[in-house]
Amino acid sequence: MKITKDILKKQFADANLKYDDTVLIHSSMKKIGDVEGGAETFFQALEEYFADGLIAFPTLTWKIGL
Repeated sequence: MKITKDILKKQFADANLKYDDTVLIHSSMKKIGDVEGGAETFFQALEEYFADGLIAFPTLTWKIGL
């Protein structure tokens, strides 16, 4: 079964996340499942659901070696 944008937004609501929450997303698309439209759909769901909130993604930027 493909995961749609509406399913994702319902899952956010079911997790008791509010539209104006601050959320930190640290996951992989593989762990989320088979999303219809792929990462673009996932990001659209986040953007629409948390329209008045803040979405943060961790990044690792370091230099290895000298």
